[in-house]
Amino acid sequence: MSSHIITASNGAGSTSPEAVAGYDASRDSRNRIHDLLDGSIGVSYIAPRPRSGDLVTVYTNRVQAFAAYALYAEETSFTLTSSDVPELGMRFVLDGSLDIEQDDELTDVWYVRVGFQEV
Repeated sequence: MSSHIITASNGAGSTSPEAVAGYDASRDSRNRIHDLLDGSIGVSYIAPRPRSGDLVTVYTNRVQAFAAYALYAEETSFTLTSSDVPELGMRFVLDGSLDIEQDDELTDVWYVRVGFQEV
């Protein structure tokens, strides 16, 4: 049983990749910095944006990989849960590129890369 489950919020289904091969996330600051007349600065503190970046999931079955690729193209949000790495858990939408790639050396391994924005 996979420890990672990604479920579409619109009921279109879910996918359980064999692994997460890549996770790259950042959070953009939204603080506002103001130049003051006396030469100092003032700061309006605003919480950073939620995470955004790339998620790479791994499949050892071509049919499952293409099904996941199609699922991520749905016009909906997704929920990621992981029993191995609970910190990956989030609700997200597709943002940026959606790619599928066969491993150059291991022909039975497929990667699905999802550009995401946490919501």
